[in-house]
Amino acid sequence: PPPRCPRPSEAIFGILRELGGPGGRALPLPHALGVLGARGFTPAQVGAALDEYEELNVLQVNPARTWVTFV
Repeated sequence: PPPRCPRPSEAIFGILRELGGPGGRALPLPHALGVLGARGFTPAQVGAALDEYEELNVLQVNPARTWVTFV
């Protein structure tokens, strides 16, 4: 069978982890949005993924929405 296609939020989270690099704790959100946009994700999908993973306490977005920090 073909591999299971992850939900957009799972795929987005995976890309964010990739962008953070090994042991990455934080990354600039504008850069992440550019990469995710280039891979075909909409701002709404990215926003929903960030909200979802913030609720799970896996990552945090600063109030100015300029940095993503992994918890």
